[in-house]
Amino acid sequence: MKKLLAIALALVLCLGLLAACGSPTVVIYDGASTPAADPVIPSEEPSSEPADVPEGELALGFYMTAAYASGHSGSSSASADADGLAQANVDIYAVTINSEGVIVDCKIDAIQCKTNFDASGALLTEIGSQNLSKMELDDAYAMRVASSIEAEWDEQVRALEEYCIGKTPAEVHGIALDDGGVATDADLVAGITMPLANFIDGVVQACNNARVNGAQEGDTLYLHSDSYLSDSSSNASADADGLAQNDTTAGAYTIAADGTITDIDLDCVQTKINFNANGELTTADGTTWTTKTDLEYDYNMLMASPIEAEWFQQAEFFEDYCHGKTVAEVAGISIDPETNHPTEADLITGCTMNVNSFIAVLEKSA
Repeated sequence: MKKLLAIALALVLCLGLLAACGSPTVVIYDGASTPAADPVIPSEEPSSEPADVPEGELALGFYMTAAYASGHSGSSSASADADGLAQANVDIYAVTINSEGVIVDCKIDAIQCKTNFDASGALLTEIGSQNLSKMELDDAYAMRVASSIEAEWDEQVRALEEYCIGKTPAEVHGIALDDGGVATDADLVAGITMPLANFIDGVVQACNNARVNGAQEGDTLYLHSDSYLSDSSSNASADADGLAQNDTTAGAYTIAADGTITDIDLDCVQTKINFNANGELTTADGTTWTTKTDLEYDYNMLMASPIEAEWFQQAEFFEDYCHGKTVAEVAGISIDPETNHPTEADLITGCTMNVNSFIAVLEKSA
């Protein structure tokens, strides 16, 4: 298995990472808010067996997690006065680590998968609607007005990314936090005032997943996603709950100066939230979803595959296919317009599934 199985995060969702339906609002600890009763401590620790990175090469680490968003700024049942909201939060992290065990680059992003439905359990969000990441939203995420340092989400996260560069995973894990989970380091607080425990966990998990597979010093690291409301979603009825299913594909990859892909790690998570014909949410608070790679054979695609290969195996084959190619070359592979499956002879021996989202993730580096 190419990734270590992620243990459950002790703190699933920080309030500072959530936004409400419609115009987003964000709660931020700014020093005047009431702190948590107990110190907020990142739960994940750096691996005791870090990747062995040869000199001149880089280890690429990628981590993806998905959780049900509840509370005042998350999912909500429909009423006569307001539409319902099914929201899942997907967080993604990527790092590159050199032979000295130091983080060379760090990327962080988050996607809020939001689906609206009415009091009769009918979907209001159009099938296929895209979920832009917070980095893609930029100022449209609208956190600046709620920030004590007047900084947007993407600006604050970039400050954290820069802070992690040059540090070891252990040093990132050891970032000092106050009782509200906010950094105490003056240089860090100047750029980010959001609670950091989840961010730190995510970066450390990405470090723990790091492996050497072609990336070289000097390569550029990218982290992108492609997320949309799946056509598996459905309205509620008297006989069955409705479903808001968002499929989020994400990937970390490195590109050399000549434009070729030197390493790539892709994954996908299907977040599924149910609601009934009365517009009431029926998915439990605290629900999390496992990525397709981590599901391995439990994803159960094997029987439907014409080449008898599971999703994670086909994804690995596609990743290997990308090595040494440019993004344009990968994007230019032949695809059956009816099935969206590749027809490239060198590819279909190991990957016959829909690869459009993989390509969309790569094309965002252009």
